[in-house]
Amino acid sequence: MKVIILGSGLLGVTTAYELGKRGFEVTVIDRQASSGAETSYANGGQLSYGHAEPWASPSVLHKLPKWLFRSDAPLVFRPRADWQMIRWGLMFLRNCTDARARVNCVNLLRLGLYSKERFEALRAESGIVFDYSDKGVLHIYTSDKDFDSAKRQNDFQAKFGCEQRVVSREECFALEPALRATSRSIVGGIHAFMDASGDAYMFCNALAKVATERHGVKFQYGVGIKGLTKANGAIAAVQTDKGDLSADAYVMAMGSYSPLYLRPLGIDLPIYPMKGYSITLKANPTCPSLSITDGSHKIVYSRLGDCLRVAGTAEFAGHNAAINEKRITPIVKAARELFPGADWNQDISKWACLRPSTPDGPPVMGMTPYRNLFLNTGHGTLGWTQAAGSATLVADIMERKPPAIMLHGLTMERYL
Repeated sequence: MKVIILGSGLLGVTTAYELGKRGFEVTVIDRQASSGAETSYANGGQLSYGHAEPWASPSVLHKLPKWLFRSDAPLVFRPRADWQMIRWGLMFLRNCTDARARVNCVNLLRLGLYSKERFEALRAESGIVFDYSDKGVLHIYTSDKDFDSAKRQNDFQAKFGCEQRVVSREECFALEPALRATSRSIVGGIHAFMDASGDAYMFCNALAKVATERHGVKFQYGVGIKGLTKANGAIAAVQTDKGDLSADAYVMAMGSYSPLYLRPLGIDLPIYPMKGYSITLKANPTCPSLSITDGSHKIVYSRLGDCLRVAGTAEFAGHNAAINEKRITPIVKAARELFPGADWNQDISKWACLRPSTPDGPPVMGMTPYRNLFLNTGHGTLGWTQAAGSATLVADIMERKPPAIMLHGLTMERYL
């Protein structure tokens, strides 16, 4: 069977690898010159299998009024006449209840734990190198209120097989000595020892190379996608600036751009771009070796080879991926406070990307009303974490095999 995958980010590449391994004839098309050149390029680097608390939660709802008037807030909405953003925002607010947040958390955790299993298998069989570290992720907190909330969340997730360890301030310093230099008052942390980190862009391109050399997957870069042609309840072709391309089946993995191509087909998914930012700098001995999540500031830190990646914030401003310096400033400020010994006078690489976010948190995968069109999109901040599991599930669905985990809450049916 011939398959065309639209998008060569983490979800597109892992799906291509999985399908190619199973004997499908796969072609991946992307407008960029390489795989992983957009959202996957400079992300936070964390494989956060145990990070399952959705953005839409009571804790975030209580902070929204304060954040709305701060340009440096972790979550910012840019007011605009955009019905899709308004609709997304209303759906987000409806999911900020204890009951809905718990359901969404369980769905995210189920996919995350399965993705860990599939990622470890993929890494072993592919043998690729991407600055991988399996030391876990240390979540730190600078307020008792945030720490108490995190401990309650940890207790809830433990009921569903997510093992993490609550640690004291001194235990945080023992796990990551670089934290001792901070001017912040760290009150405690949670060591997500089952989590990991790595360079997503390096992974994406290494896996694309393996998929090509071992499984015959073809990657066509520099191809602009214009739309999809439908006929008789199926997709007939992909319209591109290089001409029409056809196959037996199609996988939509274009991240935050997916809805733009699905709406003309009558598939109106509430996926909206959440802009995230990152900085990358050369590391020195005062930088952390363990991946860190600053739970109070919503900022993550990952050591990738000889570099330190710092990423965070969420901004809703449409499909505008331009860097807003006002959003970079709080990231740098928080990072300098946490690791003052790093070389902050060097040239720092800055990056912004559009994360494809759903209002409830989980991604959208699986079948559509078109018999040969499948979805693997809407993973928000967890595309790196969920890629391997999502790719396996979509491949199972395309082969009409029973998936290894329950798909409830992970398909488009929840929006119908």
